Amino acid sequence: MKLSAYNIKGVKLADWTLKPADLGEPNDSLLAQALRIYQVNSHQNTSRVKTRGEVVGSTRKIYPQKGTGNARHGSRYAPIFVGGGVAHGPKGIRAQALSLPKKMRRLALKSALAYKLKETALAGLINPDEITGKTSATTSLFAKIANHPKNKTLVIIHNNNDKLYRSLSNLQRITLKRDNLINAFDLVSADFVVVTKESLAALVARANNKLIADKK
Repeated sequence: MKLSAYNIKGVKLADWTLKPADLGEPNDSLLAQALRIYQVNSHQNTSRVKTRGEVVGSTRKIYPQKGTGNARHGSRYAPIFVGGGVAHGPKGIRAQALSLPKKMRRLALKSALAYKLKETALAGLINPDEITGKTSATTSLFAKIANHPKNKTLVIIHNNNDKLYRSLSNLQRITLKRDNLINAFDLVSADFVVVTKESLAALVARANNKLIADKK
C-alpha cells in the first residue's frame, strides 16, 4: 500500500509504503455508524416552534359554527392555518449525546484512512517546516497536490506550524488540523487529505492502539 509524497514545491519525490496490516480493509457498517454518531452529536438542537396553545392572540371563534357553509373551526391558531401553531415540531430539547466506544472510534478512523488511500485521495507532504508562509506559494502547492480549491482539502500535521497556519488562514475549502484532533468524520468529509510523515505515523498508531514517542 503506497501513497505519493511531495516536496513543498509540489514535485513528487517518493512513495511512502504502509503495511497491509496497518489499515486493512474498510469496515463499511462500522464507518457508517460512526459518521452518524459524529453528525448527531454535532447538532445544536436549538430550533423550537410554538404549538397552537403557545401562539399568543385572540381566542375569538373565526366564524359561527353553523350557517356559513364552511368547515367548523374554533381557533385561528390551528396548525392548518398560516400563522398558526406547528404540530409535532422541534421542541429545542437536546437529545442525549450518542457515544461510541474507543475501540470502535479507532476502527472507524482506520477504515476512513483505508478508504482515502484506496481512492488515491491521500498524499504526503515532505518537510512542511520549510514552507515560507506566503499564501501564493502555499496555494500553488496544494493546487498541484490536491487540486485545491476544486477539492475540499484537509491538511494534517503533527506539530504546530505557524507559517503553514498563516499561509492557509485566508484560503477557503482547506482546513489545517493536528493529528490528535482528527476523527473519521474529518477524513470522510474532505475530498483530499494531505499528511506529513509524522502525522501519518501517529494516525496509524492511534488507529491500531499503539503508542509512539513524540519527537521534540
